[in-house]
Amino acid sequence: NEVLMEPPASSVSTVVGTETDDSFTTTQNGRNITFIKIGSAGNSYGIYGDPRTYVWADPTINSVVFTHRMLGGTEMEGNSRIAYDVTTDVGATWTNNVQVYTPLGPDPGTGFPLAAGRYPQGGILNPEGNTDPANAIYTYFICTLDNSNTNWGGYAYGVNPLTVTDPATPTQTNLTSSGDTYRLIPDAFHITPQGVAWYVDGSLQYDGAITNYTGNLILGRGELNEDGTDIVYEEQLYSFLADGDVFHDAKIAFSKDGQTGYICVMTDAASDPVPYTWIHPVLLKTTDGGDTWSDPIQVQLGGADGLTTLINYFPDSSIINATYPQGFDRNEVYYLMGSVDLVVDENGNPYITGIIAIGDPSTPNSWYPYEGMMATWNIYSTDGGTTWNADALYDNKWYDGAIGAIFQFPRTYVSTTYDGHYLFFSWNDTDLEVADKNDRPNIYCIGYDVEDHTYSGDVQNVTLFTQAWNRAFFGSQSYYVFSSLDEENQVWNCEIPFVYEEFTVPGDDTQPCDFWYIGGYTL
Repeated sequence: NEVLMEPPASSVSTVVGTETDDSFTTTQNGRNITFIKIGSAGNSYGIYGDPRTYVWADPTINSVVFTHRMLGGTEMEGNSRIAYDVTTDVGATWTNNVQVYTPLGPDPGTGFPLAAGRYPQGGILNPEGNTDPANAIYTYFICTLDNSNTNWGGYAYGVNPLTVTDPATPTQTNLTSSGDTYRLIPDAFHITPQGVAWYVDGSLQYDGAITNYTGNLILGRGELNEDGTDIVYEEQLYSFLADGDVFHDAKIAFSKDGQTGYICVMTDAASDPVPYTWIHPVLLKTTDGGDTWSDPIQVQLGGADGLTTLINYFPDSSIINATYPQGFDRNEVYYLMGSVDLVVDENGNPYITGIIAIGDPSTPNSWYPYEGMMATWNIYSTDGGTTWNADALYDNKWYDGAIGAIFQFPRTYVSTTYDGHYLFFSWNDTDLEVADKNDRPNIYCIGYDVEDHTYSGDVQNVTLFTQAWNRAFFGSQSYYVFSSLDEENQVWNCEIPFVYEEFTVPGDDTQPCDFWYIGGYTL
C-alpha cells in the first residue's frame, strides 16, 4: 500500500530488518513479520476478557490505532486515563501513548478517581472518500467507574484529530446511569465506512456481585458534528427479550455500504427458548442504516432444527463424558457459545465466530469447555439470517488460564477486507504438551473466501518461532485488514493487524505491561 503522508514528527521510528529493544523482525514461511513495541499501561486490567475493539485499521488511509489505558503513578495520573497509539504508514512508524481521556476528579473514597477509565475501545472516523490521515478523526468509547451502578455506571466518548498528537486536543463527554439506563461494561463498538459509530450494551442493574438484565439494550449511534470537531451520539433504550434473561455479551457490525447491519446478543433467551440451546446468538438486523431493526433472529445450536454440522461434530465419547447416557440421541444434546465476534460480508451476510462446547443437560447455561468437548466455529448465514451454517475451525486445547487474578480466554476475532470479500478468523490458545491451562498462548488464524466458500488452508500459528511464541497474551485483531493485489500472480495479499500484551514482570497482572504490534503477517 502507498504511504500517503509522512508520519508526525513525534513518531517512534522503527527500521524493518533491524532488532532493537523495541523492534524484532522474523522470517516465517516467507513472511517478514515485524514486532514493534507501541504503548504501555499501568497493569493488565482493561485488555483481558472478551474480544473488544482495541485495534482498528482503516486501509483507505493506511492507518491503525490501538486504544489502551495509560502508564503512571497514582490512579489520577496513571492507568485511569486512556490513550491511543497511531500509525499512518501500515505500521512502520508509530506515535504512542496519546492521552485522550482524564477522570473527572480525585478519589471520592472508592479507591479510584471519579469516572476512572476502564475497558477502552476506539477507532477511526474517516470522511467518506478521504485518503489523507490528517483529515481523519480518532474516536474512543469507554466505560467508567462513576459509582452510579454500584461502582460502575458511566460511559465516556470523544474524538481527537488522528495525527494531532503533540499536543493532542481531545474532546470528552461523560454519561452516567439514571432512570432505566444502567451502564456497565460494553463489548460492542463499531464504525461504518460512512463515519457512523455504534455502541451496544445491555441495561444491566449491578449490585456488586450479580447483574440483572432489564429487558432493554442501550444503543448509541454517533456522528461528527457539522464542523467535525466532536462526536454526537443519539442514544436509545431498545426493548429486547425480557427482564431477567441472561445477557452475556453483544457485538455490532455493518456492511461496507453502512445500510445492512446486525446486533448479536449472546443470551439464553429464557423468555423465548429454543430447544437444546443454552447461551447462543440472537440477532437484530437492519437494512436502512439502523433506523429500524428486525424482530429477534435466534440461531439454534442443538436439537433437530439446530446446526447439523455441530450436532454431528463431537465424538460419542466426548458427549458421554459430558454426563450424557449411553445411547444418547444427538438431537438431545445441549450446546453453549461464548467468546464471540461478528462481521458482515460483501453480500450483507453475518458471520459469528466463537467457542462452542457441549452443554450440561442438567444445569442451564453450563458447559464443558475442555479439549475434545469444544471448538472454535464459524457460524454464518448466506441468505441474510434466514438459515444458518456452521464450520468447525479448530479444536481448542484450553479455554481459560489464570494469570494472576485475570484470565486468558480464546478471544476469537473475525476481520474482513474493506470490500467484505475475504474474512480472517483468529483466536488465542496454548498448544503445549506440558501446559495445564491457557497461560502460554499463541495467536492462530485462518482466512475465508466469501465467494468460493473456501478456507485459506491449514490453520496458521501467527506467533510460531517468533518473540511472541507462547506469550502472545490477550491477542487482539482489527475489524479491517490491509490488502494489495499481486498482479503477476493474481493473488491478493492480505495483512492482518494484531496487537498483544507483554508482561514486564512475567505472570504479574498488577505490574506495568507493554503492547506489541504485529506487522507484515499476510495470508
